[in-house]
Amino acid sequence: VLVYQMGRFMGARDLQSSPKPVVVAGKLSDFPPGSTTYVSDARAWVENRNGNRRALDAVCTHMGCLVQKRETAVSGFQCPCHGSQYGADGAVERGPAERPLRHLSVETTANDIVVIRT
Repeated sequence: VLVYQMGRFMGARDLQSSPKPVVVAGKLSDFPPGSTTYVSDARAWVENRNGNRRALDAVCTHMGCLVQKRETAVSGFQCPCHGSQYGADGAVERGPAERPLRHLSVETTANDIVVIRT
């Protein structure tokens, strides 16, 4: 994640490309209940709460750095570049970001494969 952010800041072209519109995130077993898992191909965080999965875009709405999972008693995300804080639902808790993290569509196929639509 840090290398991506440094490359993005320095203008590396390959790191600025967008993820594919549909990303196979993995098997359903890769996202156990209670987990929050980063999927690099989608640049997204997938959360599994009691079997309900949701995905949030990991790109900070302030300047485009990748947010990281907050390792505190209160779940959520933080931007290592400028300090924006987001709740577990992606809502802005502290700026400079003014917009929430974007919600992405998550589907599970009949074969128990998790797919994210970016």
